[in-house]
Amino acid sequence: MNNEQGEDMLLSPRLKAIADLVPPSRTIADIGTDHGHIPLYLIRQGRAEYAIAADISPGSLDKAVQLIQQYNMGHCMEARLGSGLSVIAPGEADTIIIAGMGGILIREILEEGEEAARSAHILILQPMIGQEELRRWLLNNGYSIVDEELAAEGDRIYEIIAAKPDKEARGYENEIYYDIGWKLVEKKHPLLKEWIQKKIRSLSEIVRNLGNAKTQSASERKHELMEKIRMYKEVYDSCFR
Repeated sequence: MNNEQGEDMLLSPRLKAIADLVPPSRTIADIGTDHGHIPLYLIRQGRAEYAIAADISPGSLDKAVQLIQQYNMGHCMEARLGSGLSVIAPGEADTIIIAGMGGILIREILEEGEEAARSAHILILQPMIGQEELRRWLLNNGYSIVDEELAAEGDRIYEIIAAKPDKEARGYENEIYYDIGWKLVEKKHPLLKEWIQKKIRSLSEIVRNLGNAKTQSASERKHELMEKIRMYKEVYDSCFR
């Protein structure tokens, strides 16, 4: 086993996809780092000169501390305890990673740590839920989405968003791209076909469960979901038919 293969074993497919979106960086800050595997990987790959592994949980951060000690990385990697972006000074990190949280929580972290967020060159964000809300907030609040990735792990497909501060950023004309992600469509990501199919199946199941519901709210919800399914199919056909 070569060195790179050994390091890859530290990362799940989701974490590897996050790390692969990180450009060569002076300092990266991994917010909500848990074990600290992504910062360690980026340092050992020569993609970051220095890494800050941060977490609000003392128990989680202790795992990162142990990893730093295990690999003798104290000269180029440190662990910081604290909430969100409060652990870094504005301009301290040129790349900020926030992964494994809900999209709304990621948005709140960026809002509360706005100065640090806007001083970074790039943000690598991996929302577990609330992807649509996060994309919409980014594009309406001075961030452009420069790349996106998908990662398959188990029975899930995870979405990863790369964004950067951009005063000229504008929202999408087609609403569906807040949900699917225009960059994924633009490059016809290898997992895009499977991912859209999963979304269509999931929403179709909800529509079936609503059945012949008579309440106005249920009827409106059913109509909303059917319209979204139609839009998914439209994107699917434009890419794969």
